[in-house]
Amino acid sequence: MDRLIAWATLPLLPAAAAVVALHPRLRIDAAERLGWRVPPVQPGAIWLHAASVGEVRAAAALLPLLPRPVLLTADTDTGAAQARRLALRHPGVVAGACPLDHGLTLAPLWAEARPRAVLFVEGTFWPSLAWRARRAGVPVVRVGAKAGSRTRRAAPWLRWLWHPTDAVLARDASEAAFFERVQAAPVQVLGNPKTLAQAPRAVLRFARPPLVACSTRPGDEAAVLRAVFTLPSPPPVLLAPRHLERVPEVLALCAEQHRETRLRSELLGAVVAAEVEVVVLDTLGELAGCLPGAAVAFVGGTFDPRIGGHSPHEAAAAGVPVVAGPHQQAQGSAFREVGATVVAEPEELGAALQRVLQATGERSSPSLRRMDAARAGDALRAWIGSPAPEASPRPWAAPLAAVYGAVSEVRNAAYERQLLPVRRVGVPVVSVGSTNARSPGRTSTVAAVVGVLQGRGHRVGVATRGYRRTKGGRAVHLSTRHRDAAHLGDEGALLAATGAVVAAGPDRVACAEALVAAGVSVVVADDGLQHRRLHRDLEVVVVDARFVRARGLLPMGERRESGAVPARADVVVVHHADASFEVQVGDPVRRRPGAWCSERGRQPAPTGPVVAFCGIGRPADFLASLTMEVAEFVALPDHAPITQEMALQLLRTAGERPLVCTHKDAVRCPPSLRSRALWRDIEVQLPAELRRRLEGL
Repeated sequence: MDRLIAWATLPLLPAAAAVVALHPRLRIDAAERLGWRVPPVQPGAIWLHAASVGEVRAAAALLPLLPRPVLLTADTDTGAAQARRLALRHPGVVAGACPLDHGLTLAPLWAEARPRAVLFVEGTFWPSLAWRARRAGVPVVRVGAKAGSRTRRAAPWLRWLWHPTDAVLARDASEAAFFERVQAAPVQVLGNPKTLAQAPRAVLRFARPPLVACSTRPGDEAAVLRAVFTLPSPPPVLLAPRHLERVPEVLALCAEQHRETRLRSELLGAVVAAEVEVVVLDTLGELAGCLPGAAVAFVGGTFDPRIGGHSPHEAAAAGVPVVAGPHQQAQGSAFREVGATVVAEPEELGAALQRVLQATGERSSPSLRRMDAARAGDALRAWIGSPAPEASPRPWAAPLAAVYGAVSEVRNAAYERQLLPVRRVGVPVVSVGSTNARSPGRTSTVAAVVGVLQGRGHRVGVATRGYRRTKGGRAVHLSTRHRDAAHLGDEGALLAATGAVVAAGPDRVACAEALVAAGVSVVVADDGLQHRRLHRDLEVVVVDARFVRARGLLPMGERRESGAVPARADVVVVHHADASFEVQVGDPVRRRPGAWCSERGRQPAPTGPVVAFCGIGRPADFLASLTMEVAEFVALPDHAPITQEMALQLLRTAGERPLVCTHKDAVRCPPSLRSRALWRDIEVQLPAELRRRLEGL
């Protein structure tokens, strides 16, 4: 069904892409929305999708209940920004903007994430994503499900649209009753996820308890200011517009009313001076921290029937009484649950605020029916399945992949039938390669092979292509003369650190011959699987258990040959095999991170928060390996040169915080950056069969 939807809506995709490119807010994350860039997500993730800031807050409350990895996406720019900040504080969580709900734009992120479940938070639901999950056998669950008035009016059309749903965990009984009428999936009442969130510490200190106007919409600010400043003893006011682009409009309104106003970003520290009458919140993610200690909270959107109000749960969780307008249909029974004071018209707001403020010493904290965390965790984990099957990130490239596969088959057949010449170089040759163009685990496997051969007394040479080196052209460079990434490429420079003699150049035969002339007793051909002009005595193929078929043939995926594992392989070693990704194609290796190092030698582990950067084939693997708090993460393209300008930017971003990267990145850093960087290698223990074959050379 998702394919039918994709074909039916294909004519609309160019228009949607144009809107994303031109809209001032959508184009902030245009690359992610159009599927050109994906967050650094680990395969087997739980895909948790929220609409905007409020839903991201609900999703944040669910994170402690979910196993890792988790992919958190949002529709709006503010929601995506909030999600990214949240992810940095939670190891195993990555975040970004959700792609357009079309098969072509969803494909890259889906193929990378291979999700085990898709969870839609509150009212959001994307049909193409849900139908894709249904086709892949991935459970689709709605968490804290709710339906606004406009959604309820469309009920006759929703049964088909929402059909690919496996479970509805409704926010309350009234919402459950609605979903039972229009949803074929089982429905149960689980509660509101936002009630799981703990009230954060206060981020501002006012001279007197303030009134906080939460998530205000056009017209709300004027009503609040008019109501507050007619009171006998008006409290200070904090205005929190729902959308930050309205901040100039709100400031202009305050100026018209001659109110002493400050932006939150202008305040030095957390103290608000006594003479300040209004603070305008112009920062993301701080509203919850402005509520503790407030005298009263007004919830925006409740005077507009088209909106139907925003959530009162943050204020209630902070123990703040809630005042709202009459339109609350978007929040179900939430306002009743927290005991909100409701006014029918904006003109009645002043009197309602006065009553609430006068009752400060008499009132009790708002009642808040909290979600049962243990029950919610059990309900969510029950719907987590196996990772989705491998899928292509570029399904539109199927015709090109067919051509590529045919050419690859003809070439391999020519070598098998000895129609193309093969060169011997006089010493044993071990080829280590992968059919996956991103070659995950290959370099660490080469380093481990070098170590075993050196332990047997060999002088080992490594022939590598020197990919994206900046010096040398097509010439062969030996590490006996140059050991830097500019001449050897980053992988060559990294392998030279093992003590092997490295020859870098595009011609592997020429590299092997140069190594033999330099006196090596065995040659290891790095990434040599497809370079068949060089005879090899042992063919080692590296497989990533998470992407055994590399998501399809080039250019649909990253597979270089038609078969996942070539028949000519002598030994197959498997990286990243675990309970979620079990494969039967070879022997798993044991991986563990080595000691932290710098250019001065071994170092103690950095303590967070750290600034991390990398330019490797799978940046998600590096991010997932960091167990400390990550303040900033910068993912560069694989093998991307790190210029002096980039180095200065990273140093400015880090400040006094530790800078961490991979060893592969460190060897191509300018000296100013390398002197600050910390890295660690992945140490690999090879399977017994490969060690036996190497020891027999």
